[in-house]
Amino acid sequence: MIITVTLNPAIDKTAQVTKMVCNGLNRLDNVMLDVGGKGINVSKAIKELKGESICTGFVAGDNGVWIEKKLDELGLKYDFKHVEGNTRMNLKVLDEDMNLTELNEIGTEIKSDDLLAMKKQLLEMTLPGDIVVLSGSVPKGVPQDIYKELTQLLKDKGAKVILDADGDLFTAGIEAGPHLIKPNKYELCKYFELSEDVNDVELIDHAKKLLYKGIEMVVISLGADGAIFITHNEVARVKGLKITPHSSVGAGDSMVGALAYGIDHDFELVRLIKWAVATSAGAVMTKGTKAPHISVIEKLVNEVSIEFK
Repeated sequence: MIITVTLNPAIDKTAQVTKMVCNGLNRLDNVMLDVGGKGINVSKAIKELKGESICTGFVAGDNGVWIEKKLDELGLKYDFKHVEGNTRMNLKVLDEDMNLTELNEIGTEIKSDDLLAMKKQLLEMTLPGDIVVLSGSVPKGVPQDIYKELTQLLKDKGAKVILDADGDLFTAGIEAGPHLIKPNKYELCKYFELSEDVNDVELIDHAKKLLYKGIEMVVISLGADGAIFITHNEVARVKGLKITPHSSVGAGDSMVGALAYGIDHDFELVRLIKWAVATSAGAVMTKGTKAPHISVIEKLVNEVSIEFK
């Protein structure tokens, strides 16, 4: 079973403008509402790949009820901890040049008793061999080392943890040695205090150091330039696919969904890479935060070219 943990879910409102104007009026077009939060987006991708997962984390208030209703409509399983307050709403605006502006609410504050209850709930549903995805931001009241703590607890239960976070959540989380991490280039450069114009060779050399923390695979997202996959035995570089972009929102989450699905189904490395890259590219071709359709992913898989270093 794959479990996706979204501690700070959201209702994602995505919209388009011709050009974003600061200190002025912006008229939004093509407004869409989707259930969001990184872990939930991962589950959407897994569903399109014909896999199964269960979403957990926190939801609150009328927005939380709306999220669960939408998950029912999508056919996604869930078991959230309900808390006081109201789940946040995020606004994501794309201009005609595909520049993304995000206005994200912080989220409702979580009480210590609710956090303890969520941990207990997560550990009770986790079985040996499960894949658990920890991704996204955390609301107020949740410590920045939460992913480190959860990773340690989940590994003790025999689960494989996939971590996709940034900032202090990433820095603390990797110390517990999750099975797989998916930083983007910016996050990795920030962690190692590197310039963002660093070349692939130097980036790979630094990323390999993370394997000594007990991490089995490091996947570096390079946006439109592709991705780098690093294990103890292999380094693979994949160039970005030539596609018509519609929205970059959720592309990384879709990649994580494919990685979780592939690991759960024992994909060998080449197959895992191809499906991860194709699913991410398919998400960029899809409006809003909806997962790409399986038919789109299947076509893109054949276009993925891998160069082993």
